Amino acid sequence: MADFALLLGRYRVVRKLGSGAFATVYLADDLKMGRPVAIKVVEHAADVEDRVIREAQAAAKLSHPHILTVYEMVREPERTYLITEYIQGKTLREHYRDQTLTDLELVEVGIQLCRALEHAHRRGVIHRDIKPENIMLLEGDIIDVRLMDFGVAQLEDRVSITLDGELVGTLAYMSPEQLEGQTVDSRSDIYSLALTLYEGFTQKNPRRGRRLQELLRDMSRPELPPLVENRPDLPLELSGVLERAMARDRYARPDAAQLGRALARVSKMMPEPEGVTEESPTERMPTRPRTRFELPLAAQERLFFMGEHVASGAFALACLAYVLPKVPFYPGASLIPLVAGVSFFALLWPFGGGTVALAVLTPPIFAHGIGWGALYSFLAALTMGLLRWQRKEWAVLLPGAALLLAPWGLGLALLPLAGASLRRWGPWVGFLHGLLLAVAGSLAGWSLLPYTYTPAPGRVLDPALHAVSPATVLLEVSRLLDRRPELALQILVLTVFSLPLYLFWGKSRLRRVWGASIYLVCLMLALVVGPVLLFGAPVGLGRFLVAYAACAIMTYLVALLTPMERADTR
Repeated sequence: MADFALLLGRYRVVRKLGSGAFATVYLADDLKMGRPVAIKVVEHAADVEDRVIREAQAAAKLSHPHILTVYEMVREPERTYLITEYIQGKTLREHYRDQTLTDLELVEVGIQLCRALEHAHRRGVIHRDIKPENIMLLEGDIIDVRLMDFGVAQLEDRVSITLDGELVGTLAYMSPEQLEGQTVDSRSDIYSLALTLYEGFTQKNPRRGRRLQELLRDMSRPELPPLVENRPDLPLELSGVLERAMARDRYARPDAAQLGRALARVSKMMPEPEGVTEESPTERMPTRPRTRFELPLAAQERLFFMGEHVASGAFALACLAYVLPKVPFYPGASLIPLVAGVSFFALLWPFGGGTVALAVLTPPIFAHGIGWGALYSFLAALTMGLLRWQRKEWAVLLPGAALLLAPWGLGLALLPLAGASLRRWGPWVGFLHGLLLAVAGSLAGWSLLPYTYTPAPGRVLDPALHAVSPATVLLEVSRLLDRRPELALQILVLTVFSLPLYLFWGKSRLRRVWGASIYLVCLMLALVVGPVLLFGAPVGLGRFLVAYAACAIMTYLVALLTPMERADTR
């Protein structure tokens, strides 16, 4: 290294940190920025150079406190340099070997890695080589993790970075689909992370040292005993969390955000290490006993999973049952089996069933008018894309389901459900909810408009009934809202009150009940007093109270039954 002790005119080499089969890493001082850096020097070889380039490309998309920062990559004729932040600490493998981590600290390691993977997965980067050697812990009294080596990362916006069937990563930590050479996604990283944590708790990975043929032969049989068998002193919930994350069926695994939330809940159930003092950094995660009314973590996860699937099927059923008879297109005899079949599909698979339901609605709406069909297609695709990104696709038909429920007032109860479940995307669903009510009421000639229950404006959208241009549809809708401003106010109210209720919640159920009460009072004022004061529009208070009662019941149920940790996450 003496022949280039001053690299690239700004990096002064201090010492060698380590070397491997393909690269050597040095500690250097960045004379320009005044900071220590690590420099990975890779001598040119086609496959190795491509891996370094991939590492730089993957890192360029990421900026997270728990992911190693790559500052730059420099290619020269004979070698490639990768300059990264310098981490003074030990790898997780070294901590495992020295047994220097408590169980509580290892859970915190998992939480931080979940945050790092969530950041990477949202940006289309899959690590594909999660293992203890690629995880660094900074020196210090608190846990601070860095995820390293994205050299085998897959960028999801590229077709492929490897030959078909080529295995990438370390065999002992590969997911089943990765071992079989299948296309991997973010759930493969979840499997590898869970296996890494499992090894930390049990001090063994049964898959290490085994040949690929053995691993493939055993893929159809369980090979890892549940954590509780090796560590009965740990919470049963932790065993369930890791077991789900290492499920052979990738679709049964949680995503990084869900796994992180589950580990955060488990951390509050962990037993305190012996000898913990008031100054001990481990106390940053105090234990919290489960109350007598609180479900076990595994039961909570199953309940939310079942709830999302049931909601998906119910919303598809309500939406299709209302729209398809109103907009004739399919033969009458086929409506019942069509609605039932698509709804059952949505119950089994929210994304697939929701997509099919949206597709089933497309031809009737296009037959109604090309302008309506084009506008519907845009909004449906946008909504499904946003909710799919947030893993909330089960709610894509919630605005359409409100059409069937609104005349009886029950649709108002969907507001707190949207806010609690969809978080910051709740207002978008609330906006579509209000817009669909205004449009459907005017097209169908409803006698009253929920939820203010003022007289309907009549079939004022008939001029746009067979509009060819989406612009014509938007123009007629805007004229409707201009003539009936209380409808515009109702859309605004439904949008605002679909904001997530966790804005009002604290860490106690009492505070969340108070927040829910404030929410309900404000909703009453907005829908009952607002139209009268602003526009002098009459409000049917009697019928409104039915809708309001349903909304109040749902609001308090959400406030009381949502687990406290789940309510406080984004």
